[in-house]
Amino acid sequence: MNEVATPAAPATPAARSAGEYKSKVKPIWCPGCGDFTVLNSVTRALALLQLQPHEVAAVSGIGCSSRIPAYTACYGFHGVHGRSLAAATGLKAARPDLTVIVASGDGDGYSI
Repeated sequence: MNEVATPAAPATPAARSAGEYKSKVKPIWCPGCGDFTVLNSVTRALALLQLQPHEVAAVSGIGCSSRIPAYTACYGFHGVHGRSLAAATGLKAARPDLTVIVASGDGDGYSI
């Protein structure tokens, strides 16, 4: 009996865990800060979506929550007070292929 060789499936990137979407920069938020939960939620969502780091950009302005681009392993932009949504909109217009995430607190979001 002759056997037909089945071609090997093309190599696919290994599934990424949430931890792989975190950068090597250690967060310096205060103990118990809610931004730890936000960061963990963002990295878990990226792992669920299995986006490659080069397909994601994190944009922020000022304040504690705006440290998220430094703590994620993707493109990051840390802008000025009250301009994170404008910067993210421009980035998405220029690079519609990117998944753009905005991190903003009350001071940045409301320009207070």
